[in-house]
Amino acid sequence: MAAKKQYSAPALEKGLDIIELLAQEAEGLKVTQITEKLDKSVGELFRMLMVLEQRGYVETSEGSDRYRLSLKLFGLANRYPPVKRLTSVAGPVLKRLAFAIEQSCHLVTFFDGHGHVVAQQDSPSSRTFSVRLGATAPLMNTCSGHVLLSYASAEKFEFMMESIPEHHPKPDIEGFANISSQIVKAGHEAIRSRQVQGVMDIGYPVFDSSGDILAALVVPFVDYIDGSHPITLEESKSYIAQAAASISQQLGYTSSD
Repeated sequence: MAAKKQYSAPALEKGLDIIELLAQEAEGLKVTQITEKLDKSVGELFRMLMVLEQRGYVETSEGSDRYRLSLKLFGLANRYPPVKRLTSVAGPVLKRLAFAIEQSCHLVTFFDGHGHVVAQQDSPSSRTFSVRLGATAPLMNTCSGHVLLSYASAEKFEFMMESIPEHHPKPDIEGFANISSQIVKAGHEAIRSRQVQGVMDIGYPVFDSSGDILAALVVPFVDYIDGSHPITLEESKSYIAQAAASISQQLGYTSSD
């Protein structure tokens, strides 16, 4: 069988290389740093950067010469019908949940090897912790990632594992199988955050009309040490479960239970 023909578009490839590099650099990079990391000359990449900036894909903050990704790609991804439908349905539900338990909440979907926050609602409380809309999270060692992986089909699970970036925590398949079975049995996960001290992450699955997991509904639960919070962590779980079920039902999901 003849080898598959490889196509080349050097200019496009350079632009994509820049975008993929900046996606890993939250603080951004200077032009010289970009050229060094991509092993290209300034002359090769400068015009690419100018065009990407003109089109709104990269930006520099005021007073800085560091280039970083804008949220344009995130915005384009959210125009994809399933995500757009999810965020439209979820908005009112997340607001009701946040006000009921006085905690922030957010929805995380899988995209390009990460979890992506596609919807978010702050707590009405004056004391709150929340995750930024558009933020990314590794699949391993996070509540959202565990939930997304645990309810994925075997084929989707394999794809998700293979797409985890090199700089993210590596999967322990055997160890995760034990975590996954516990999540599916309980219907959710509640674990101490490995990123923020004092936060308990509670995550429930959200399903689409075909029964596939579409997102993880996560509440980063902050427990007040003065005991002034009206809803306990255990009490909040029923509210979160109802919210996840409500979003799933509005997306056309019918439980087999």
